[in-house]
Amino acid sequence: MRTPTLWILAIGVMVTPALYSWVNVAAFWDPYKNTQNIGVAVVNEDTGAASDLTGPLNVGEQLVDQLRDNDKLGWRFLSQDEADEAVRRGDVFAAITVPENFSASFISLFEGPYNQPTLRYQVNEKISAIGPKITDKGANTLEQTIGATFNEQVASAATQQLKNSGGKLSDRLQDASTNSAHSFGQTADTVAGSRGELDQVSERLAGARPTVAGAKDTLDSVSQTLSDAEKALDNVQSISSDVQGQLTSFSDSALDAYLQGTSALAEGSASANAAVGNVSGELEGALGRVGAATRGAEAATQQADQALEQLQSLPSNPGLPPQTAADLRQALSGLQERNASNSQVLQDLGGVQDSASTTLDSLRDASQALKDATAQTQQDSRGLADSASTALPALNSAISRVGATAGRLSGSLASQQTLVEQAKGLLDGVDKQLGQAQGVLTDFSEDLANIEDSLRTARIDVLGLGRAVAGDSILNTVEGLNTDEVARFMSSPAQMESHAVFPVQHYGSGMSSLFTSLTLWIGAFMLLVIFRTEVDPKGIKNITVAKAYFARFLLLAVFAIGQALIVSIGNLAIGVEHVSALAYVATTVAIGLCYLSIVYALVSTFGHVGRGIAVVFAFIQIPGASGLYPIEMTPDFFRVVHPLLPLTYGIAAMRETVGGFYDGHYVRYMATLIGMAAVAYLAGSFLRRALSSVNLVINDELAKGGLIVDEKVHLVSGRYRINDLLVALQDRSTFEKNNQSRWRSLRENSRIAMLITIAVAALLLLILGAASYFNEEEKAIFFGLACLVTLLAVGIICFIEYINQSLARTGHLAELSEDQLREHLREQSAHPHAYRLEERDEDAGPPRENQEQTGEMEQSGQGDKA
Repeated sequence: MRTPTLWILAIGVMVTPALYSWVNVAAFWDPYKNTQNIGVAVVNEDTGAASDLTGPLNVGEQLVDQLRDNDKLGWRFLSQDEADEAVRRGDVFAAITVPENFSASFISLFEGPYNQPTLRYQVNEKISAIGPKITDKGANTLEQTIGATFNEQVASAATQQLKNSGGKLSDRLQDASTNSAHSFGQTADTVAGSRGELDQVSERLAGARPTVAGAKDTLDSVSQTLSDAEKALDNVQSISSDVQGQLTSFSDSALDAYLQGTSALAEGSASANAAVGNVSGELEGALGRVGAATRGAEAATQQADQALEQLQSLPSNPGLPPQTAADLRQALSGLQERNASNSQVLQDLGGVQDSASTTLDSLRDASQALKDATAQTQQDSRGLADSASTALPALNSAISRVGATAGRLSGSLASQQTLVEQAKGLLDGVDKQLGQAQGVLTDFSEDLANIEDSLRTARIDVLGLGRAVAGDSILNTVEGLNTDEVARFMSSPAQMESHAVFPVQHYGSGMSSLFTSLTLWIGAFMLLVIFRTEVDPKGIKNITVAKAYFARFLLLAVFAIGQALIVSIGNLAIGVEHVSALAYVATTVAIGLCYLSIVYALVSTFGHVGRGIAVVFAFIQIPGASGLYPIEMTPDFFRVVHPLLPLTYGIAAMRETVGGFYDGHYVRYMATLIGMAAVAYLAGSFLRRALSSVNLVINDELAKGGLIVDEKVHLVSGRYRINDLLVALQDRSTFEKNNQSRWRSLRENSRIAMLITIAVAALLLLILGAASYFNEEEKAIFFGLACLVTLLAVGIICFIEYINQSLARTGHLAELSEDQLREHLREQSAHPHAYRLEERDEDAGPPRENQEQTGEMEQSGQGDKA
């Protein structure tokens, strides 16, 4: 630091970032004070109009007169062609055209038909992002001015007519009171009549609901009947099919039975006739024989009777002994009885003969009847067969038609069932609507009752008002109305009073929190670009990573404090508002140190990659930290990352010192920011040692390119892993063989892995780019994802190269002697937390060892004596 150039550089590092804040704060100190320089062309083509209420009216001319006295914007009154050209050329930001029918459109409100008054507004959004917003505000103000002007014109004309009416108001009021009272009375009577009609309608509706319920019950019955009929028709279809089958069987069976019956009848008739003939012949023969025998027996009987008569006198013969006579009389008595019995038998046999003769005649008649019946039966059977062959197919066809008709009827009944269900639903809706209508009518009737009471009350009040003002001249004072005051009131009946909470007078003061926070972040970044993150350990023994990291942070912190003091004091000198100058300066210094801790951790851990991350953080934090617009107005991506960004809390804390403190917000903001800085410091101190090889790899690759400035990084760690030292001491040849195998495999696959990583990352970036093109509302999210993909790809590539270099470093052990291996093992065991420095060769081979005493460190490249 003895060189004047270094002093100039140090002062420049502290002052240059402050210029960003000072220039922007001064430039944006009060930009809205100069809005009169925002050119806006005004074209008035309004031809004016007139009406009985407003009189002559030319809104466009009145507007131009008012704008000539308005200096809030740079109004320029041009023709239409000039205005169009001025907008396209960029001489003015916007142009407002008042069309020729503008006033007539206003008057159409009273005379009809209404035509919406319309102004033509053109804006050139190319020349400025903020300018069109200002002109939009001016156009809105102009619209309000036109409305107020029109209201003022109408109010003025109405007030003037009211003044001209003078003393006629009392008479008009009296007449109006009488007419109004009469109208109120008639209206009340009409309302009363309407109430009666509504009550009747309500009663009819109430009577209709039971009818609807009865109709629903009827439909339920109809639905059941239709269901039963549908089932019956299904049965008819089934029975028709069965009957058709049975008819077919019957037709076949009847034909067979006819043939068999006819044959059997013929055979039976012939057999019966033959049998009857035989029986008749035999019976005739038997009758002949019986007749002959009967006649013989009758003759014998008669002879026996004569013989007995002759013997009757024989027992009376005296010559016979008594016993003999008695025996003879007894024998004769027995013969007489037997002869009488024989006579009786003969008589019975004659009856039998007569019966047999009658039976024979009957057999002859039956045989003839059988012949006749057989012939008739054969004739009838032939007729029945002919009828069956004709009638059965017709009957079968008729049954088929019955089945088809039943099917159609079943389908029709199904549709009717659907209609019945729909009708039931309709009746439910009708019933519900009737209930609601009845309720509405009841409520409306009550409202009409209230209206009737109000109308009759109003009638009494109007009559009382008419009597009160009759003959009173107080209303004639309207001749003293102030037309201008009434017109002004009608044009603007209410005014808004604004009261600022935590007021900030100047726009520059409000924006200073953003500009100052960006200055401190940029300043920390400049320090890590200009100054090395590596320390110069020459002459220092047993230095640890934590000590070296803290030492370099202290050096950079001196410059960061200087930056914060310069920018904060300069802001106060410019006139930035504050509630406490000490709090403002102290807050700026604390924020600067927090930002330094975060940026220092990124750069010391990741080197050039960390610097890139710091830049990405810078432009993400401008919208994401709610520096310009409320975070609620930004896309979803920035609302998500908003609580994760350091500038969120830095800007918020500085706003507390500018506008005022409230309820511990300042403490919460600063505590969160300091917590972020502490976490970044600890992470950087830890990762500095863990990722030093990664930084070494990146800087070696940059050095090979020859275009980008690289930094010769000290490799911070033990030179070799203790486990590798032990394995190398135990079996050097096996260790060397295994290490060469791993080295060869890694060299073959690492390049492929890197190419795959790059290809996948490029593909994902293309997909995200295409997605953002077709979904413009989510571009911020796709941008954040693209940044994340890029960082992941870089991290994977660095990790692959780190593994590559680590294996190359391990392979260097094979070149060391056993004594050197033991010495390294002893040193690293004695000082496990110390770190040592090594240089990298220009090639990709293993590192060469510097000959240095244990615990000392040698600088690679230019020594940094800071």
